[in-house]
Order: sequence, then structure tokens, then C-alpha cells
Amino acid sequence: MEDASVDRIQSLQQSTPEWVHIGLRLVLVALVAKPALSKFVTHGNSVSFFDAIGMPAPQLMVILAGIIEVGAVLLLLAGVGERLAAVSLIPVMLVAILYVGPDWKNLSVLFGAFAFLVLTTDVDAVRQPVDRLLG
Repeated sequence: MEDASVDRIQSLQQSTPEWVHIGLRLVLVALVAKPALSKFVTHGNSVSFFDAIGMPAPQLMVILAGIIEVGAVLLLLAGVGERLAAVSLIPVMLVAILYVGPDWKNLSVLFGAFAFLVLTTDVDAVRQPVDRLLG
């Protein structure tokens, strides 16, 4: 039973065209970049918002969430470490859903991050950018 599931996932990974990966990366970047940068540009407002929704240690959480989100955006833009970016965005989006409530943006990022975990393999995440650099 487990072998069949693994075979189906590997088949899905191999049959997914590269434009799907690129499109998913760009959509995630578009959804995460502005809120990520706003945590630093309007730091005081972000801390006030985190405090108003009852987030513990709002000052620390704004910085932590901002670093994780900016790091994920940079990894996705570079096309390397996509799985790491996806794994790091999942807890941030789960916290956002728990404290703010589900909306189309954080649900889209959450499902997009899960899609990366299914559609990319560690080898693909490293090999493709290297192949592009080497020609």
C-alpha cells in the first residue's frame, strides 16, 4: 500500500511541467513579499497589530515572522531551497490562521507550500538551478 502511494507521488513529481513550479513560486512570492517587507518597513504598526490580536511577545514575533518570510521569498526567487522555503512558511501561515483567522491569502500560501512539498524533490530543488547556471 505504501509503495503504491510513493509511486503515485513520484509519478506526479516527474510528470509536473517546470512552468507549474515556476508559476507556484511566483504566486507564493507575490503573496508573501509585501507582508514580509511590511514587518520591517512599518515595524511599529506590525507590533501593534500582533499585540492587538493577542500574540505573545509581539516585538519578537514580528521580527521572527519577517525573517522567515523574507528568507522564504529570497529562496523562492532564487529557485533554490524551495522545500526549505515551503517548510518554513507552513508554521507561519498556521499561526496566522489561528490568530487572525483563515483568509484567501494565508490559505493560498499554506496550500502552495504543501504543494511544493509534494511536487518537488530535494534533488530537483538543487539540480535545476545548478543546471541553469552551468548551461
